[in-house]
Amino acid sequence: MLLDPHRLEEQLRAATAIDAAVRDAYLTFAHAHFPGGTTVRPAGHGYIERELRFEAKGDWLYSAVLNQKWVLWYFRKPALNAGLIDPGKTKEHFPASEETSRGEIKLRVRSSPEALAVLKWVGAE
Repeated sequence: MLLDPHRLEEQLRAATAIDAAVRDAYLTFAHAHFPGGTTVRPAGHGYIERELRFEAKGDWLYSAVLNQKWVLWYFRKPALNAGLIDPGKTKEHFPASEETSRGEIKLRVRSSPEALAVLKWVGAE
């Protein structure tokens, strides 16, 4: 469930140099439906102004950061530690993914079909 749709509109209004396919991918993430009460909250901090945070029961499970040429998707530590995501299988399923220095998994998403594949992987639609 998307929280604060006005903040999402503000993020996109300020993102004028974003590829259309990347914008669509970000919107696909923003409007995803998750089981179990996971919320999607537009946020930003520091130099990251356009981010979606996917949270459940106080845990920040995933995030999507809007860039000009891609959305950077993160499988965050709480999702990995809770066993919601298997790191090995995830890296196998998304061979272009990378492990961060913090032990999280990041993936560049460039289109809505790619965003839908990620959402399906995490059990959302």
